[in-house]
Amino acid sequence: MIPLPSDPSTRLLVGILTAFGSMACWVITSLSFTTAGKRFGSTSVNVVRSVLAAIFLLLLVAHLSGSFFPFQFSLEILLLAVSGILGLAVGDQLIFASFNRAGPRLTLLVLNLVPVATAFLAWPLLNEPLNPYGWTGMLLTIVGVAWVVVDQPGDRDEILKVDGNYSPRLGVILALMGVVSVSIGNVLAKQGMAPGDGPDRIGALVAQDVRMLAGALAILVMAAIAGACSKRIGTPPLPDPSQRPGMALATGTLLIGTALGPILGIILFLYSAALIKLAVTTTIVALTPVAILPFSHLVEHSPVTRKAVLGAMLGVAGVVLLTFSEPAAIEESQWTDPPGQKESPDTLHSTTNE
Repeated sequence: MIPLPSDPSTRLLVGILTAFGSMACWVITSLSFTTAGKRFGSTSVNVVRSVLAAIFLLLLVAHLSGSFFPFQFSLEILLLAVSGILGLAVGDQLIFASFNRAGPRLTLLVLNLVPVATAFLAWPLLNEPLNPYGWTGMLLTIVGVAWVVVDQPGDRDEILKVDGNYSPRLGVILALMGVVSVSIGNVLAKQGMAPGDGPDRIGALVAQDVRMLAGALAILVMAAIAGACSKRIGTPPLPDPSQRPGMALATGTLLIGTALGPILGIILFLYSAALIKLAVTTTIVALTPVAILPFSHLVEHSPVTRKAVLGAMLGVAGVVLLTFSEPAAIEESQWTDPPGQKESPDTLHSTTNE
C-alpha cells in the first residue's frame, strides 16, 4: 500500500492536492456522463458505470493481492459496504429523482449542503470540529458555487414544466434526502478505513472496491424494482434522436467517466479524507460546478457571465480560507474509532491498499 505521510505539513499538502485531483476527475466525469446520458439516459448510465467500476476494481484488487476478496469480514468492511449503498446507490438515485422533479439548478443548489452536512456529522463521529474561520470558508465556498449554479441556463427546468414532471417541493425533499444519504456515506467511508498507518488500515483502493461492490448491487436491485413498477428514476435520453451523440462518442465518454469518476475520483477522495478533515476534502470537491465553467464554455459554448466569474472567485477564496485556517492533518489519536472496533493481529488489508 502507499503509506500515509507522517509529517503534518506533508499530510495537509498531499490531502489538499488529492482532493483537487478528485475534483478534476469529477469535472471530466460530469461532462462525460452528461454526453452519455443524452443517448442512454441517466439511469442506464448509472447502472452501467457502477457495474463496470465494480468489475474493474474487483479485478484490479485481485491482480495486486492475488485474491478477489483479500480481507476478513469486520465492522470496518460492514461500514464501507453501508457507505457504498448510501453514498453510491441510494444517494445517487435520490439525486437523479430530484433532477426529474425540480430540475438541475434547484437540485444542485440543495446539493451544496453536502459539505455542511458532512461537517456536522464528522464533528461528533470523527472528532473533526471546524473553527470559526473554517466554517466561514466553507460558507463562502457554498455561496460562490450557488451563485454559479443559479447563473446557469434553465432549459431543463422549462422542459420539466412542459412534460408534467415539475414538482419543486418534492424535488427539494428528494435532494435533501440525497444530501443526508451522501453525507452519511462519506462519514462511514472514513470510519471504515482504520486510523493511522498501521497494518489494519484499509487503503483507498480496497475501501472503494468494497463500497463499489455493495453500491453496484444495490443499484441493480433498485433499477430492477423501478423497472418492475414501471417507474422512471433518472432522466431519459433526448427525445430527438438527431440531437443524441453517436454511439461511439456516447460509449467512449461513458468509459472515460467511469474510469475517472467512481474509480480514480473516489479513490483520490478517500485518500484525501484519510489525510485531512473530511469537511475540507468535501468542500474542495464541491467546487466541481465552478471548475466545469471553462470546459462547458469550450465544449458546449455556454456563456461565462461576470456573475459566474465572481461566484467562482468567491468559491476559491472560501476554499483557501478553509484549508489554511484549519490544522487539517489528522493525527492518529484524533480519529475517533467506530464503536466496537477491535485490533486484528492477522489482517490482509495491508497487502491490498493503493
